[in-house]
Amino acid sequence: MTMARRPRSLVLLLAVVLVGVAGGVGARLLREGQHPERLPVRVVVTSSAAEISVAGEREGGCVEAAVLGECLPVVRVMHEPDEPLRALTLSGVVSPGISLLYWGCREGAGVPVCTPAPQPADAVVCVTTSSEHDLQASAACMELSGATRTPAPAARTEVVQFVPVTRDGRPAPGYQVTEVGRQQPDECFPAYSATAPDIVSCLPFVLGAHACWIEPDRTKVLCGRPGNNQLIRYDMRQPVASADPPAEERRGPLLIELRDGTKCTRRWGGPTPSWPGPLTAWYYCSGRGIIVQVADEPLISRRDPYWTVRLVDPREVGGDPVLQPYEVAFVHYAGRP
Repeated sequence: MTMARRPRSLVLLLAVVLVGVAGGVGARLLREGQHPERLPVRVVVTSSAAEISVAGEREGGCVEAAVLGECLPVVRVMHEPDEPLRALTLSGVVSPGISLLYWGCREGAGVPVCTPAPQPADAVVCVTTSSEHDLQASAACMELSGATRTPAPAARTEVVQFVPVTRDGRPAPGYQVTEVGRQQPDECFPAYSATAPDIVSCLPFVLGAHACWIEPDRTKVLCGRPGNNQLIRYDMRQPVASADPPAEERRGPLLIELRDGTKCTRRWGGPTPSWPGPLTAWYYCSGRGIIVQVADEPLISRRDPYWTVRLVDPREVGGDPVLQPYEVAFVHYAGRP
């Protein structure tokens, strides 16, 4: 049986293919018995630009999308592990060049091909389209997939990849781009936090361009930071050369979050605190202090379950500063899908 939900104009168009109520449970059990290796994936769909069909079973309830002011229906799809999700198709009148975009998959945020990751019970894969009319829908998918949220505290330090671009290096749906015409970077070099190629840091310091993704034509860069969906686009004076990520032992986080919620950002320019001894100041932690590194010792002690860093109160001048250990909840790096 086919059910179609057509809400208010240009808010949500959804066509869902469902198993009939009378035979639904039996059909589901038979299908799962024939394919015991299949895993369930919960899918929600939103688009203002096209209809999207989902082959699966409607679940009870819905998932709130605060950005849209809507509660989106959930469809349960049985999926082959480690295979692309093939239960969704564009239907109806579709503009040329428009494609599906998936959120909450292993490939990253806003990707055209989706291999679902193992999901917690309340997680969903959200689907929209690449149409410019679906920016609000993409923002909703980003929210529902957790791309804009700080992950919930875990039982150990978590490593998070900040990925605000698509596979081809363009802004990921849900991110807003600000064009900067008056300021231009003087030079760029491989970003200290990069885990993938063509991610750079750019000077001068005033730009705050710690992590910038080179766009496809290499004459522009997109700069951003974790926890913010605003990207800044800078025009380059000349094409940016290819940049390889630093070796893992030389790589530093773009952002460090302590277990108490304090966020620590990399020092870049400005005066260095005057402390005796072999201390290097690396990260400013808002209202907490400065993360320091002792010579010949690692900046972060990576002992399970929680990594630790050492902070110094910047008001300590003279004498031997007290190094206070703090546990780390998250370390964020700059990556690509």
